[in-house]
Amino acid sequence: MSMAFYPVRSERRSLAARLLTITGIAGRRALRLYLSAAGLVMMLFLVTAWSIDLAKNFDEVAEVAAASDSAMALVLTEYLFYRGVDIVTRLLPVACFIGLFVAEFWRLNRLESTILAAAGRSPLQTLTVVAVFGLIVGALQLGLEQTWRPSAVFAQVDLGAGSYAKRFKRGLTGGARWFVVGSDVLKARVKSDDEPELEDVELYRGATDGSLKDVIIARRAVPTGIPDIWQLSDVAHWGPLPQEKGEERSGSSPFYLLSHYKSLELRLQLLPVQLTYYGVPAFYLPSDALTGIDAARYAVKKAEIESAQARRVAAAFLPGSFALLGASLAPIAGAGRVRSLRKILLLVMCGYVALVTLKVFWALGELGTVPATVAAWTAIVAALGGTALAVLRQMRPAA
Repeated sequence: MSMAFYPVRSERRSLAARLLTITGIAGRRALRLYLSAAGLVMMLFLVTAWSIDLAKNFDEVAEVAAASDSAMALVLTEYLFYRGVDIVTRLLPVACFIGLFVAEFWRLNRLESTILAAAGRSPLQTLTVVAVFGLIVGALQLGLEQTWRPSAVFAQVDLGAGSYAKRFKRGLTGGARWFVVGSDVLKARVKSDDEPELEDVELYRGATDGSLKDVIIARRAVPTGIPDIWQLSDVAHWGPLPQEKGEERSGSSPFYLLSHYKSLELRLQLLPVQLTYYGVPAFYLPSDALTGIDAARYAVKKAEIESAQARRVAAAFLPGSFALLGASLAPIAGAGRVRSLRKILLLVMCGYVALVTLKVFWALGELGTVPATVAAWTAIVAALGGTALAVLRQMRPAA
């Protein structure tokens, strides 16, 4: 009689394989649940935000539809789409925290997690599926931050309805604005659109060095397409008289000469893109505009620009970190079907603290109080730290 021998895998290797397996039935089912729960929470946020927004701006939308002779339904749909992109960008990380907290709580209440744990499934395997969820949603958040949200914001501005249309209105500013451009000081009215220009220009050259060299007044200044070169129209130039050889001048005498020019090309260390998006916070800017302004020798609000760039890099990891925190905190609420309301409230407060930390450090980064990298990553690191502590607490009794 022959005997058949079958290979026997060690229990250690089997556990390692299970830790790495995320495509099993349980993993796929959990991933679908996480996506559905986060999507449902995000939809609830979106409907609530739309309702609040339309209560304030519905009349404006109706006026835009009437002025453009367009169907009200089309204009309203367009407006809601633009607002929706902005709202999702703002609230997606919070939706991931709440959605995964609720999803894991639901699985615990149905004893699904308990049964899987009894079958040898580790909390780390669950969090591996959450990490996959984080990669999927992180890619969405990255696209929203870098491309879709800026496009939606300025599409809303062009539509002419809503708060962004008031804040970032295109066209000529009502009053003069001041700029420091290199060693010069510039005063002008700004026309901010895709073809920016300056009007009622006053340029005080050398003013920031404490020694005024000359003054240039012009009706209009437009970019020439050559970096730093602007064309001025109807120019009046007050400059020093040419000094004769051996001539001595009294310091009390101005010796200035007034000259007029119909057109004059002049070097100004000011980028057209700075006027196109004049007065717009850096985190609303399209990526190419943000890169262009950052490359300027005298970029405005340097800390704000650096903070916006760091936030866009961190955006890919923000929803995932909040999702990991929510999923890891849910099992702490109780055991089996026994739940503690006090614990649930405290755990939800942890998510609120993470959100407040995120907003506070973003603001500190924009003000330049903390480095941009610290501002962008502190909340993410804090969420991951909270996840690690929660997982260690869950694994301790089994040890």
